[in-house]
Amino acid sequence: MSPDKSVVEIGPLDEVDQADGVDRADGVSDGVDRADGVDRADGVDRADGVSDDVLTDDVDHADGVSDDGVTSGVVAIPRRPQKGQNFEVVVERLDAKGQGEAWLRVAVGPQGQLKRYGVLVRKGLPGDRVRIRVDAIKRGVIEAGVEEVLEPSERRIEPRCRHFGQREEPGRGCGGCTLQSLEYVDQLEVKRGLIARAMKGAGLERLEVAPVLGHVDPWYYRNKMEFSFGTDREDKLSLGLRPAGWRREVLALSECHLSSPFVSGFVPLILGWAERMGLEPYHYGRNAGFLRTLTVREGKRTGERMVELTTTADEIVMSAEGLTSAEGLASSFVKAAHAAAKALGGVLTSIHWTQHVALKKERTRLVTRHLYGKPALHEEMRLPGGHKLRFEINPRAFFQPNTLQAEVLYGEVIKTAKLARGSAARVLDLYCGTGTIGLCLAPYAASVVGVELVEDAVENARHNARINGLGGVTFFAGDAGKLLKSELAGQPFDLVVVDPPRSGLMPEAVAHLSALAPPRLVYVSCNPVALARDLAGLFKAGYTLEGALQPVDLFPHTPHVETIATLVRAEV
Repeated sequence: MSPDKSVVEIGPLDEVDQADGVDRADGVSDGVDRADGVDRADGVDRADGVSDDVLTDDVDHADGVSDDGVTSGVVAIPRRPQKGQNFEVVVERLDAKGQGEAWLRVAVGPQGQLKRYGVLVRKGLPGDRVRIRVDAIKRGVIEAGVEEVLEPSERRIEPRCRHFGQREEPGRGCGGCTLQSLEYVDQLEVKRGLIARAMKGAGLERLEVAPVLGHVDPWYYRNKMEFSFGTDREDKLSLGLRPAGWRREVLALSECHLSSPFVSGFVPLILGWAERMGLEPYHYGRNAGFLRTLTVREGKRTGERMVELTTTADEIVMSAEGLTSAEGLASSFVKAAHAAAKALGGVLTSIHWTQHVALKKERTRLVTRHLYGKPALHEEMRLPGGHKLRFEINPRAFFQPNTLQAEVLYGEVIKTAKLARGSAARVLDLYCGTGTIGLCLAPYAASVVGVELVEDAVENARHNARINGLGGVTFFAGDAGKLLKSELAGQPFDLVVVDPPRSGLMPEAVAHLSALAPPRLVYVSCNPVALARDLAGLFKAGYTLEGALQPVDLFPHTPHVETIATLVRAEV
């Protein structure tokens, strides 16, 4: 076992235990170029899972009362809807989380008081007539599952994955791809519609939304997946994803069409190793157990493959052979991982073991040991004009989960930036994360300055600039607002690129950009609602949209979408 070891502090225990790491329970990360990969609270999507734009009357809905006073489509019930009740509804559209939206019109009590409830229908598609089961009512919105599809939508198709479906069904509902039962071309239209709705909600309905740039092949696209160890509904050891909305149960995956066929075969084989070794998953409530997560990364352009086993910090572990050292189990994992890869006709180029150290009144730490092969995974990014960039990705580094569509996204940024190769342009990349966008722009600019709050991300960005031989690239670690007032004060920039987290730009950031007054601004967004809010502020600051909003689909079969907005400053 190699003694190579790295330690990363990731915050207080109570912050860490609320998430599994980089990839959320639905198997999809936020797609934002951040070093820590944590999906930040965005101030847009509420804790109850209902976004602020859900079920708003921005379309012409009937209110359950016709012009002549006769109720239409109204169900009489003795009291307001209760958990477990069944109703029939027609799904009208999808929300930003991929849930169907419908309306339930009821006449309540002996007085027949007319009420209308918004309904969020898991796995419902526009045009479906379904019988729902009420799971919860929050802020007047019903959350429901589908009991029966009475009349399927014309757009509904048979999902490819055996795990797709309602989470109440055994072996189904992993939550990784909520739109898999919808034709891919229709998925793209749904995403385009979500962006248009967000713009309308901010009073920007006149903005044009271009067709979404979709994936040529929308399967097996993810270069990273994180799987959780846990127990299934029968309390058996499991390795896979947590059904959406179910915090404790883990659904054992036997296939996944978002990651590669290799990963689909690898995960069950590692579960088999854990079962043979008699190992227990970590249990939050009991603060006991050993196994936490298994992460697999693959270089889609390079063919390299990295696996990382994350466990607790226990040094002695109970196994099928009795008390066993954690280091001995790590060595056993290396052998099992190689054997699994060989059985699948593949190889592993890197293996890591990370211990999750969580002690009361201490900052939680991740202690990573390099056990085999290369210390980092290498991936390549191919850009317009035949230019290529190579990236080193360590276990803690963030990289866009979809390499091929990231190339499309960054190619669009380069195109809309209107930079010719070797130009004299000066570029500022705010919220640069690990610097991917700035590094992609570097061959087309005289200088690039990147700003990021997380120091580890900045070090990663500097390293990747060096290995690509990119001169004229400078990265600063610190708060963007403070740096714009100090080191960067008075520096003129021809282009500013912003790729903020899901929360979008803070109000002071809009003010800083207004004061900086770059003639051209490219905004890359992963949250249409936050983008709409920020565009409204930037328009007030003197910017106008050039052309149309350009969506790019980095996450097929999920409701997530990236959007590029190109802004130019109005001449004074």
